[in-house]
Amino acid sequence: MKKYSVILAAVVLAASIMACGTGASGTGESASELSAEALSTEGTAPEQAEDTALGVPVVKDGVMQAGEDCVETYFEWNAIDGADGYEVSVLNKYYGEAEFTEPAEVYETTDCNYTLGAQDYWDFLIKVRAYKGTGADRVYGEWSEEAAGFTYDDSEIADDTVTEANDVSGGGE
Repeated sequence: MKKYSVILAAVVLAASIMACGTGASGTGESASELSAEALSTEGTAPEQAEDTALGVPVVKDGVMQAGEDCVETYFEWNAIDGADGYEVSVLNKYYGEAEFTEPAEVYETTDCNYTLGAQDYWDFLIKVRAYKGTGADRVYGEWSEEAAGFTYDDSEIADDTVTEANDVSGGGE
């Protein structure tokens, strides 16, 4: 009998955890990870039906700027008439890596801009889509083209490469 109680408790716990992941996200910027498949513009889940009445944002490439504790990349896009907010899909990678990370992180905002920051050398790709409505009534526009940004300039990387080479060879300045 004790074994059945333990199994029942495990099933109830698993169901509770799964139910937590299906709730609507709060206001402001909230992160949720989605698979690359879910981010595809070709296949859209029924609860995320696209509304062709919503326009497609035009996202400008990121502009590097100094942040409080790091280097930031600032992205902005045109406002879409009738939109209640925007979803921002973010891929990132360290400058030396060949591939961007998967899955993308998706954030919500009501602003027509988004800022990413890092203390190291990072590349970012974002795409944006407008939405209107809430809960099951929410509809989405199409994803924008990807925009690129980064938190370094080429001279920083060249300086670091020379410094690393000197450190390895025992040479110094």
